[in-house]
Amino acid sequence: MAVVGQARPLPQAGLRGMPNMRTPLFVFGVALALVAFLVMFAFGIVFVGRSQPSGSVPVVVANRNIDARTPITADMLTLSSVPAAAVAPKTFLHLSDLNGTTAVVQIFKGQPISSNLVASDDSALNATQAKQFLQIPAGYIGVTLPTNEQQGVAGYIAQGDYINVIAEVSTDVFSKVNPRPVARMVFSDLYVIKVGPQTLVQNGQVQGLASSITVVMTQCDANYMYWLQINGTLKYTLESYHDYKPSPVSSSSSSSSCPVSNTTSLGPAEIDQRWHFMAG
Repeated sequence: MAVVGQARPLPQAGLRGMPNMRTPLFVFGVALALVAFLVMFAFGIVFVGRSQPSGSVPVVVANRNIDARTPITADMLTLSSVPAAAVAPKTFLHLSDLNGTTAVVQIFKGQPISSNLVASDDSALNATQAKQFLQIPAGYIGVTLPTNEQQGVAGYIAQGDYINVIAEVSTDVFSKVNPRPVARMVFSDLYVIKVGPQTLVQNGQVQGLASSITVVMTQCDANYMYWLQINGTLKYTLESYHDYKPSPVSSSSSSSSCPVSNTTSLGPAEIDQRWHFMAG
């Protein structure tokens, strides 16, 4: 009986009898990618090295500590070599560039001097120092007063405003007979030179009401104000900007309006003599 012949199946890739061509191609591809990466990495190193300044540069540095607002002289300076890559913008390279300049902030020994640390004239110096020094007129002082929403016009008092101060004092500090609270406007037209800081920070932003305001007054008035802070309650009213004075300091806060006391300290008698709380 004849046997019917059957066709043999073709050998599959990877089976015995036929080599697997995918493995060499995979290895070759990985090697090619690695070579390309190394070549690009080498090019990057060369490019960065060429783009960076090399060597060192002589720059002007302080050879001693220099206080703010001090005129800079040649004996305060020297040249020092620093890596070119470390030289900050606007750094002075020549000692003569600093002739006639004044330190805006304190400069420490060995610190390179750049244009933001010095000023070449009084107007530039004053403009820079305006952020660091309160603008207090000659003969006056700055006095910080506490404030909050109910006390300080809901936080609407701003720098440059004028305020009036109302003091509520109980008469029992003057006499124990028939004690009662009495309110008097004790100061008017006080110029606000600073507000803040605000009391709340959310998402990096300062918010909320300021906790203090700073006003201009004489030392004599400040003594009376301090007594009222201790013995009474202060509230402020905000003047209309239409009523603002051409000068930051008004006559109502001048020393001539402040009584000269014969005692070395203030007491109830001096306070009542000035504002007549007992008559209220």
